[in-house]
Amino acid sequence: MSQSLALAKKPHIVIATPGRLIDHLENTKGFNLRALKYLVMDEADRILNMDFETEVDKILKVIPRDRKTFLFSATMTKKVQKLQRAALKNPVKCAVSSKYQTVEKLQQYYLFIPSKFKDTYLVYILNELAGNSFMIFCSTCNNTQRTALLLRNLGFTAIPLHGQMSQSKRLGSLNKFKAKARSILLATDVASRGLDIPHVDVVVNFDIPTHSKDYIHRVGRTARAGRSGKAITFVTQYDVELFQRIEHLIGKKLPVFPTQDEEVMMLTERVSEAQRFARMELREHGEKKKRKREDPGDDDDTEGAIGVRNKVAGGKMKKRKGR
Repeated sequence: MSQSLALAKKPHIVIATPGRLIDHLENTKGFNLRALKYLVMDEADRILNMDFETEVDKILKVIPRDRKTFLFSATMTKKVQKLQRAALKNPVKCAVSSKYQTVEKLQQYYLFIPSKFKDTYLVYILNELAGNSFMIFCSTCNNTQRTALLLRNLGFTAIPLHGQMSQSKRLGSLNKFKAKARSILLATDVASRGLDIPHVDVVVNFDIPTHSKDYIHRVGRTARAGRSGKAITFVTQYDVELFQRIEHLIGKKLPVFPTQDEEVMMLTERVSEAQRFARMELREHGEKKKRKREDPGDDDDTEGAIGVRNKVAGGKMKKRKGR
């Protein structure tokens, strides 16, 4: 409703996701794009992807052919059909560089580790680089939530951001991280593009990206606008080929991030205890969600890490009593 009222005031610029724009074109009386002069697609390679195919086609049908079209992205698609779909006439291409590259001030490293010790190495790196602010990328919503709970159990100020959170919770997470109330943001690729948070010092690819281009977008969250930054990619025994593709794409051989293996192994006991707590909390949260579906009255706020600290403290207390 509030958006419909804003559109009724005939704004000069409308910023929209394709689906929501279609929604307003179909349902908001008096709103149309017949007078459109400029069409801008940000992250154009994603918008011209098949995910948005029907929405983009609908939008292109209802806007004037006589317009200026701009496509922006750090990684542009080469597929001519996709670009033709944007109905470009005599296009001009402006490229900062012809090959895909990452900025000079970004120090990039990799860690080759067995997959069962990923959590332990993550905790080691967070301790080694303490005082920095981190963005950690995971491949799934579930892993993001699990790792956030794990780190909180170990006393880190971590906060998750993924597609299964409501929009208000996502914004809440983002604002806490921006305000430096939290030093670690765990995210899926929902946060790999377009987020401009100047104070991100380190990007960790906890799960290696399956598409090499996503690597460029992820590490682009740090070392922005002339600042320096670090990116560390975890490579397990299953990720070697994906990692080689990334090196091939950016045309660089990455150095190994230096670690003291004995120190890492000293953390295993604490980390495995925290893993157990995180699994229990995830299970409880899943059950709560089920109950909530059956009984919508039981409203709980997951952002408080589902009462992580109380549970951990509680867990330890019980043990002491047992002793």
